[in-house]
Amino acid sequence: MGELRRGEGGFSAPIMVLIMAMMVLFIGGISIDLWRVVADHREVTGLADGAAIAGATAVDIAAYEADPTLDPILDPAVATQRVCQYMADHEGVTSCPSAALTVDFAPDLSAITVSFQREVELTFLRIVEVGGADPIVVYSDAVVELQRGTP
Repeated sequence: MGELRRGEGGFSAPIMVLIMAMMVLFIGGISIDLWRVVADHREVTGLADGAAIAGATAVDIAAYEADPTLDPILDPAVATQRVCQYMADHEGVTSCPSAALTVDFAPDLSAITVSFQREVELTFLRIVEVGGADPIVVYSDAVVELQRGTP
């Protein structure tokens, strides 16, 4: 009755521990990379928002002084310069505008749209990458519209 049986199929405890450790490592690695994607997206969104706000400060003063009854408009050259300066100061972007950073204006120059994207630096998923998968890219669009306020 207390006899130990040998030769039965089954897993031993060390093998089960090894399998469980590998599963925890895999799930933990994916979790770390997914949180990195979320954090990078938040950072990219903040950078795009800040750059759009910086660009929106470039009101065309000459046009506004010529007719103060009209709504203010942007000076595209100055706005683009301010966006590029903001991104150079905060992200180290050296090429502006570029494929990763675009600056667009509404047809009536009453709004600016800044689009920014960046590739996410992965850790675990890069190790297990199969077949040269496309990189994960996070992006954000920020729109700032000028509105007449009270002085």
